[in-house]
Amino acid sequence: MNADDLEALIPELEQFHQRFGRFFCRSEGRTASHRYLQGLLLPIERKNVENVVEQVGGSVRRFQEFLSDSPWDDAGCIEELQRFVGEHLGSPAGVLVLDDTGFAKRGTRSAGVGRQYSGTLGRTDNCQVGVFLAYASTKGHTLVDRRLYLMQEWFGAEAAERRRRAHVSDDLPFRTKLDLGAAMLRQAHAAGHLPFQWVTGDAAYGDSQDLRTLVSELGRWYCFEVSSNSDVWLTDPAWEAPARTGGMGRPRTRPRPTAASPQSVTVAQVAGTLDPATWIRHRVTEGAKGPREYEFARLRVVEKRHGEPGPASWLMLRRPVGGGEVKYYLANAPETMTLADMAWTGCLRWTIEEDFELAKGEVGLAHYEVTKLRGWYHHITLSLLALAFMKGVQRRWGKKIRRSQRAGDPAAPGRGPAPRPLGRPHCARLAAPPAPPQGGGYRLPPPALAA
Repeated sequence: MNADDLEALIPELEQFHQRFGRFFCRSEGRTASHRYLQGLLLPIERKNVENVVEQVGGSVRRFQEFLSDSPWDDAGCIEELQRFVGEHLGSPAGVLVLDDTGFAKRGTRSAGVGRQYSGTLGRTDNCQVGVFLAYASTKGHTLVDRRLYLMQEWFGAEAAERRRRAHVSDDLPFRTKLDLGAAMLRQAHAAGHLPFQWVTGDAAYGDSQDLRTLVSELGRWYCFEVSSNSDVWLTDPAWEAPARTGGMGRPRTRPRPTAASPQSVTVAQVAGTLDPATWIRHRVTEGAKGPREYEFARLRVVEKRHGEPGPASWLMLRRPVGGGEVKYYLANAPETMTLADMAWTGCLRWTIEEDFELAKGEVGLAHYEVTKLRGWYHHITLSLLALAFMKGVQRRWGKKIRRSQRAGDPAAPGRGPAPRPLGRPHCARLAAPPAPPQGGGYRLPPPALAA
């Protein structure tokens, strides 16, 4: 994006922000949120409050109050974000993706911070962990919800002072990452702004039998990665309720294995029995380094849930072309579902990883320096809004570029001059106060930023 591109975005960013204006406290809060969004989109290396204020003007203290103390409605912003994403990326075959990411921290006061494992960091370290929900379709993908995971140690009596400093309510119950993911799924389904048919995620979420049950109860299909030791049956388990043999009491109705019942096996054991001809090569997407292709196999199985027979499902296996480490997926999709569609869905976890990388690098997702629980939710919410706005611009400009290339436009990427670097005058232009709505509204001078 060059300076002229950035200049052209000002009216569009104002229009985008107006969708969320009703969720902020008074005109001062709307102004602060607009400028903070602008700061998150500016090409500055680290987008903490001090650096944002240097670009957009205002008071560092007022912006900190806006993030950490102002009671504006971040949940309302998330619902409106999902409406926006549904309008621009929505598809009946849309996919919700669950995953978590870590935020490295040095201190001990930030809400939820502590020594815990983070796949992002690849180790156990002092960090915060956020659980996120993303939406993906053939039109694109972006993050659409977030929850901060608070470790169990934050809920003991000895942590009362930490909770007080971080403004974590004593009424807030402990929730696992799976609980947080399930809550976001339920909320997205109830809001109804994101059309989706599938839910996917890695084995940390797919191994949860209750989470898979929830997706089924919502009337949706899952294609979750599961661990290699997950148990399934290759044939009907043939469990039966024991016959009554006389005596008093109610007859037993809970099915039990019989002498004819087969043993369950792990999905890794299933992989070892497959004929080499079973594997089929599929291209699942075009990656930055070329097409992503894998070999897939699948067969019908019966899931084992809490030690008992569950529903009939698909077991899908994936490996690199020519062999290598096998990944395992369980899917409750119909028997008529094609392998190509299931393979595409199961591999969509890469989209949320790409969204994490882009959000942390381009819209300051990990650049916050707040310690209060509300501050975390407020900063992350505004980062998700900035990411969605940027994704919308990328998608529209991508279409324009493709049309220009087909028309032989000499300015198409790769054939024109390199973009001009962004100068401070253009940063200041983007950071100008939003125009007042028609019929009046707000316009405050730069110093008048308040929560």
